[in-house]
Amino acid sequence: MIEPLGLNANQWQFLSAPNKYVEASTRSGRRLDLQSTRRQFLTARDILARLNGSQGEKERRGILLADDVGLGKTTVAALVAWVVASAGERRGVRILAPNEVMARRWEEELLSHVAPLQERAPALDVQANRVKARRLGRLSPGSIQVVKHSYAVSDAKLACDLLIIDEAHRAKGENTSFSKALRRQRRNARRVLILTATPFSIHLAELQRMLTLIGGDAAHASVKAFGTALDDLYSGNAARSLETVANRLAEKAKIAVDELSEFVIRHGIDDLPREHASFGRQEDWVVSVPDARPEELELILRMDRALRVVKDDGLASSRSTQDSRFDVGWKHFDAVARLLRMKAPRLGESARAVVERHLKSIKMRRKEVVTHSKIEAVGKAVNATVAQGEKVLVFCHHHATAQELTAYLARVVPKLAVPLAPALPVWIKAWEHVLDPASGERGDDPLRSAFIEWLCADLIRAQIRKWLPTWPVTKAEIAELLHRTRCRRLGKENIAEAAQSLYSALIHSRSSRAVLKEAAAKGRLELLPGANGTSRVLGVCEPSEYEDEEWLFMHNQQPDTLISIFNSPFGPDVLVATDRLSEGVDLHRYCRHLIHYELDPSPVRTVQRNGRVRRVGSWSATTGMPILYAYPAFPGTRDQKLVQIMKKRLDSFSLLLGGVQSFTVDDVAEADEKWRNDVIALAKKSLSTSGGQLRAREPGGM
Repeated sequence: MIEPLGLNANQWQFLSAPNKYVEASTRSGRRLDLQSTRRQFLTARDILARLNGSQGEKERRGILLADDVGLGKTTVAALVAWVVASAGERRGVRILAPNEVMARRWEEELLSHVAPLQERAPALDVQANRVKARRLGRLSPGSIQVVKHSYAVSDAKLACDLLIIDEAHRAKGENTSFSKALRRQRRNARRVLILTATPFSIHLAELQRMLTLIGGDAAHASVKAFGTALDDLYSGNAARSLETVANRLAEKAKIAVDELSEFVIRHGIDDLPREHASFGRQEDWVVSVPDARPEELELILRMDRALRVVKDDGLASSRSTQDSRFDVGWKHFDAVARLLRMKAPRLGESARAVVERHLKSIKMRRKEVVTHSKIEAVGKAVNATVAQGEKVLVFCHHHATAQELTAYLARVVPKLAVPLAPALPVWIKAWEHVLDPASGERGDDPLRSAFIEWLCADLIRAQIRKWLPTWPVTKAEIAELLHRTRCRRLGKENIAEAAQSLYSALIHSRSSRAVLKEAAAKGRLELLPGANGTSRVLGVCEPSEYEDEEWLFMHNQQPDTLISIFNSPFGPDVLVATDRLSEGVDLHRYCRHLIHYELDPSPVRTVQRNGRVRRVGSWSATTGMPILYAYPAFPGTRDQKLVQIMKKRLDSFSLLLGGVQSFTVDDVAEADEKWRNDVIALAKKSLSTSGGQLRAREPGGM
């Protein structure tokens, strides 16, 4: 039996008027897209009706919201949380966020709805002090508590009326501590709302565990059958009839979707044509990489053979002899070569002779091959893009690759010339005149002074000077131009507005405010990206071991400041990141160029990366220019095969409801992969219509 939730459907009537809510949000300083808000409000109404058993729906223990990356699952869930917490007798809501960054994002999202809800839904009595961020304890009626996933593992009982689990796909593995904790804690929650953009992820067993959490066991059998069909597609005999396998896959998908539709809500961006303008259209960005030179192929081949000999001799039984990093850069390659030189004396006589011969040849060839061909080609593309006034986001899978690429880009992307006039004190005076203090703060606040000092750093001044149409001389001329000059080439904000928005974002983020405090108190302006020199490139990865490169990198556990600055027109033009920034962060406000320099084996990760720049209110939507995704491949190496397979699997991601498996390139036969693609092409018509059944529906419209 499901304990009644007891909500009054009349108290979420504001969700039937998204246009008025958008107007109220605009008055409170937040710009919302009407089309996206309509879909989010419909989704929130549907979730509330199903959880409560209202408007013709039967009560359900839980719902899985599986919208694509960038569609605003956090917004939908925040609205649901406020209604559950504030309606009628008031109820307690707990939100489990994956990390500290996401917990802060949840707090910001919840608080952003306070003013418009107070205007549009006064009966809910929404108050900001009801958001209890990162405070685990007894949950008082009407409160919304935001804590990290790790709190679920504690001995405390997370008793609540609604438990929201964000990024629930992280509970991978039936025996992980988080997965066990969720099974235990679900008994303490009257209702459960699960959020994930990748419900089918890699193994359908993960979806089955989520269904158990929300009381959707009835769909287990059909999901398992679809999972078996997917496994058969990826690992079964590729000599079978295309039509037979395609029909079976489509049939199993249809049955699974029919049963999932009671418990799962899912929208795909490509299935929402009315919202495309808000996200921006997407196109392939062709970054041509020349064929691998004979010297480069020789280096890769010799390293593979040397490692195989070491492995066969028993000194490196677990080391891969075909490391993907060897195909995309030389830094890790050189590190492995140094390690082999240390190990060689411990090898048997014949093995040592072979390895030393390969190492000698590798040393000679590396003197001839300085810069990796793929790095050089990507450097040219990045350079040309930055020259057009655009920002670029580059993803790598490994830290060593990110370090090497960052250092190279910092050398080849031209530094901006720092204007000699007006003098620095004049710039400071101009900004003091232009930048308003934060609400409730004095005009001489040290945080504001530190921010103005950053605005006057060499790189930021050089950027601003490049945007100005004329050469200012006095404080008054600078101030006037800051107010009437737009940022970058196609931006809608003027420079003063953009700086004010960035300052507000930093001040209202706890971690960024702490960074500003330290910069002000200890004179550590370098904590703010863009404060060091005039390099336009920043690596977000472990710092390089070379002291002269340390200033190119930023690696900490609280990247909020970096994210806010990259989402402004100021600061680094190029961000080279590992997959730590591929999930749960927005990087779309001033960036529409993304390069997958090095791919993770999982298509899910690639989809998440793309979602960083394809979001509502993107730079693409602002400028009317497309989002450009680049998948540069190094011809003649395993890297080329990896990219080809990944792009094909990405095309199938939505069709297979996200059930696209990870792969190791050396284990995939080209003929088998072609057969799989042909199967999916045949099943495409049935598969494309099945996904639409999971969209949010009008309450009462069964």
